[in-house]
Amino acid sequence: MKQTVLFQPVVAVAIIILSASVLVLGDVEARQQGDPQATVMTACTACHSTRRICDNLGEKDREEWTRTVTEMVSRGADVAGQDIAAVAEYLANLEPGSEPVCR
Repeated sequence: MKQTVLFQPVVAVAIIILSASVLVLGDVEARQQGDPQATVMTACTACHSTRRICDNLGEKDREEWTRTVTEMVSRGADVAGQDIAAVAEYLANLEPGSEPVCR
C-alpha cells in the first residue's frame, strides 16, 4: 500500500515534467518556423558565434546568403528547406552592426 501512495505522486510529477518539455520544445520549433531572426539565433549559433555572421552583414547579398545558408544546411544546420530564402533575405537586409546578431 505504501508503494502505491508514493508511486502516484511520482507519476504525476513525471507527467507534468514531460508535458512541460513537450510544450517548450514545441514553442522553440514554432518560433523558428517562419521567424528568420529566431532561426538565425538558434540554428546558426549552434555551431559558431554570431560574430561570424555579423562580420558578413553588408558584405553578402541575398544570393550569397542563400548559398551560405544552403551550405550550412548541408553540413547539418537545423533550418527547414522552406525557411532558407527567408533567412537569407533577413540576413541580406540587416545593416552591419545590427542586433541581435551583432551584440
